[in-house]
Amino acid sequence: MAVKQIPLEPVLATLRPISLTMHEIEVELVFPAEAVEGGAVLALPVWTPGSYLVRDYARFLDRLEVADGAGQPSPVRKAGTHRWRVEGSARGLKVTYRLFCNDLTVRTNHVDAQHAHLVGAATFLYVEGQAPRPYEVRFEGWPKGWRVATSLPRREGSYLAEDHDTLVDSPFELGTFRMHTFRARGCEFQVAITGQHPGDEGRIMDGAEAIVGAAARIFGGFPFRRYLFLLTFSPKARGGLEHRDCTSLLADPQQLERAEGYYDLFTLIAHEFFHVWNVKRMRDAVLGPFDYQAENPSRLLWFHEGFTSFIQYDLVLKAGVAPWSWVSRKLAASWTDNTTRAGRLEQSLEEASFDAWIRHYKPTEFSANGTVSYYDMGAMVGWMLDAELRLATGGAKGLDGLFALLWERHGDGPVTDADVREACRDLLGRDPQAFWAAHIQGRAPLDAAGIEKAYGLRLNARAPWEALPASEAEDPDALRRARVWAGLTFQGGAALVQNVVPGSPAAKAGLGYGMEILAVDGWRTASAQEVQGRLGDAGPGDQVRILASERGRIETFPLTLAENPQRAVHIVADPKATPAQKAAFQAWTGQPFPARRA
Repeated sequence: MAVKQIPLEPVLATLRPISLTMHEIEVELVFPAEAVEGGAVLALPVWTPGSYLVRDYARFLDRLEVADGAGQPSPVRKAGTHRWRVEGSARGLKVTYRLFCNDLTVRTNHVDAQHAHLVGAATFLYVEGQAPRPYEVRFEGWPKGWRVATSLPRREGSYLAEDHDTLVDSPFELGTFRMHTFRARGCEFQVAITGQHPGDEGRIMDGAEAIVGAAARIFGGFPFRRYLFLLTFSPKARGGLEHRDCTSLLADPQQLERAEGYYDLFTLIAHEFFHVWNVKRMRDAVLGPFDYQAENPSRLLWFHEGFTSFIQYDLVLKAGVAPWSWVSRKLAASWTDNTTRAGRLEQSLEEASFDAWIRHYKPTEFSANGTVSYYDMGAMVGWMLDAELRLATGGAKGLDGLFALLWERHGDGPVTDADVREACRDLLGRDPQAFWAAHIQGRAPLDAAGIEKAYGLRLNARAPWEALPASEAEDPDALRRARVWAGLTFQGGAALVQNVVPGSPAAKAGLGYGMEILAVDGWRTASAQEVQGRLGDAGPGDQVRILASERGRIETFPLTLAENPQRAVHIVADPKATPAQKAAFQAWTGQPFPARRA
């Protein structure tokens, strides 16, 4: 006979503002006696799921005080950078502390006079070893007229999290946001929009509804009853963080001055919403339940993030909220970067995934030469696999079919690399190990042959001088300048070296990261544009004298220029595309085969 589980008493959490203009809030946590009567260690997570970097949230926490059930001070001792040891109490304990909240991202806390965005991992202490304990969260003393948006259910003024994992996975937005709602397949969707922008919120809502509809067609519905989008507009901001039943989104309001800005916003929405299935439910076993006190490295981020970065374009195309002409430019730019980036020769997708904690989220000047992005390279490899699947299934199924099959087989639970390969094998009709060995476990170059064969597209690689406008295409000076290459990239508009391509003329000359280029052949260069202009005065094979400064010393470097080896990809429609290729293109994008150059 099964023993009936006695529900755990919840932690009662109350959040109050101290000073909105100073970005300070107070958190009060009342731990029941059963949680702490034998003493306990309270801890704050060091990271938040979906953003694979140790963020040391405890650096924003101070004034921690503990009182027993009678209100008397109780001893507390720091047991680690993110841990506090408290003595037992038969009456429970009340813990209060201050949080500084002035980091406006989707993974950190931000509070000011206009709104509050609170992330569970950065906000709530928990008792070690008691992850299943529920929380009840209240808000007191906030400005009149402010509301709360969260995916957590509400009861009698409190928001209920069934356990600590759910609390961490459920951010809060407070303020005078504008709440929009719609329904799809019997589920409720809410969009809480914070911040001003020049755009059309009706268009944003229509786009979001079309995107969730496109996702539902892949999986046959939704694995929830209610879903919340938290969309905040702030200048120069962009980002998203997925959760099981909601997502946090940051966008630049000025992007909505252009149609392309809507396309970019819709792509962000599509990416984060697809995580409802990929990573929040179908996930590497190490990605939940979590160890919140240390890194949780995964070798599958190429699948969780990279393939999602390809599917995001599938969704916006099928939803009809972005045109192929725009998407093709995005795909071409990513293909160009991942066929010219030096790091493609140094790191595989599996390696990039596992090292995300120490390399992707902690980039250095050397990153372009030593790493790939499991997002961007993963998306391009996902495109290649999509094409292979289309070829094997007569155009009917691509990555969307792979995800549908994995969802059918595994649903809300762990997925392994072997599971993904098995599903691929069943769709392809052959073992995909050669593909895995080359492009996921290995460092083979991207290969467009399958994409061109599947969809009737051409990925044409053009040299810089081949892309000159017609007015300059036959001008010898313009041609010479387009051919010249030193292998230097700069930090913004300044003449500060950001990167030196390995094996390039600049590398052979001895130039390095962080140097300031003061002059080229005696001509003063105050900007990156002036450096490039003076290099262009010479031609491939010519030697120039570079005057550069490093750590206060000025030296001269002889540099022999070369012809630019880099090529930019442009995607064009093959005028001889077959009906089968056109049908596969439409099955992939939901849009007609392009009649002219994309």
